[in-house]
Amino acid sequence: MRKIQLSIDEIKAREFSILTEFAAFCTNNKLTYFLCGGTLLGCIRHKGFIPWDDDIDVFMPRADYEKFFAITSQTPIKENLITRTYRAPRNRIPYPFIKIIDSSTEVVEQGKATKKKNGIWIDVLPIDVLPQDDAENEQIYHTMHSLRKKLFFALTEISLANSKNVFTYLAKKVKQCFAKRRIYSLCRQMDMLSQSFNKQDTGFQGCLLWGLYGKGERCKSNTFTVTKGVFENREFSIPAGYDSYLRGIYGNYMELPPMEKRVSHSITAYKLI
Repeated sequence: MRKIQLSIDEIKAREFSILTEFAAFCTNNKLTYFLCGGTLLGCIRHKGFIPWDDDIDVFMPRADYEKFFAITSQTPIKENLITRTYRAPRNRIPYPFIKIIDSSTEVVEQGKATKKKNGIWIDVLPIDVLPQDDAENEQIYHTMHSLRKKLFFALTEISLANSKNVFTYLAKKVKQCFAKRRIYSLCRQMDMLSQSFNKQDTGFQGCLLWGLYGKGERCKSNTFTVTKGVFENREFSIPAGYDSYLRGIYGNYMELPPMEKRVSHSITAYKLI
């Protein structure tokens, strides 16, 4: 099999194609989704990709997320678009959330301990109920942060270059061997934790499962009603309360970050022929 390296614009085009197919699938199956994170920020501030960004993230309410997983585990969106997560028996990956991966491509991520290659992807994250109490909300995000650090350690490549000396390197490698044995149990622990409040009506929701932005991810539940926004000249679903969501995770989100913070992910991608 031959491989042709893709440019950053070609990577973005592939990601956009996955998003388009995903959105059409959700519409056809009456599933709710929202652009989120940097993808939503790009939609509002740039009407498309953030110029220096190269990934796509979407939210789904937990019930729709589970339906999506159940349906696409049996019948993929398209033959080359595979739903993968830690719970997918035939398509298992060491992440607690869903990735829709284009199997006609191959991606090499710098700094990852695993040598298993995936394709270009978009991330699909669930929206769950969050605590009403501020201190309780802060604590649950702190717990998730600790679990995520353990998962990152298990997945990050350890080298002499990022170790103080050879003894530190060897100690890290031994520790990581044990950590790798817990990858899927960590993913399950994170997934279960994120659903802790789903039987309650607290009036607040957000993404806890990955929760990179911490307690600021929490929004009033009515934030997540559907409106439309333009991303790369096409309409997609976005949260009606996008302003409060974006302010919670970015602050003054319409202000461009300094140049040194305009960084993209470190991936190399190929088209498989």
